[in-house]
Amino acid sequence: TTRVMGTFGYVAPEYANTGLLNEKSDVYSFGVVLLESITGRDPVDYGRPAHEVNLVDWLKMMVGTRRSEEVVDPNIEVRPPTRSLKRALLTALRCVDPDSEKRPKMSQVVRMLESEEYPIPREERRRTPRTREGSMDSDIDMSTPVSR
Repeated sequence: TTRVMGTFGYVAPEYANTGLLNEKSDVYSFGVVLLESITGRDPVDYGRPAHEVNLVDWLKMMVGTRRSEEVVDPNIEVRPPTRSLKRALLTALRCVDPDSEKRPKMSQVVRMLESEEYPIPREERRRTPRTREGSMDSDIDMSTPVSR
């Protein structure tokens, strides 16, 4: 059947558009769950201002404007270290890439979350092997992380 089943907000775009799943469809859903865990927000919340309704789009905007510290759920008693927060956010954003070919495999996601490595922006990787500590650029390539 090509009837799309799933919860709105968690369903990968390729599945919503075609009704076909691939090995990266679940990676998208995991990315949404990870973003939910960090922010305490639902994937879709029509009670929020228009630019905040879609969790994935809002997070991309917040990270792209270097406001990642503002996305953490205020109900979390102990704030995560900045480095861990950035790694989790960047990993989640890779998982929710609209292009399933660009999403990591689940085994790569596990390595990204467990490692002490930090992903660097594509353009900086060409210039230098080190990252900027404060960088939260939205154009991130986590396929070749660099150890600090």
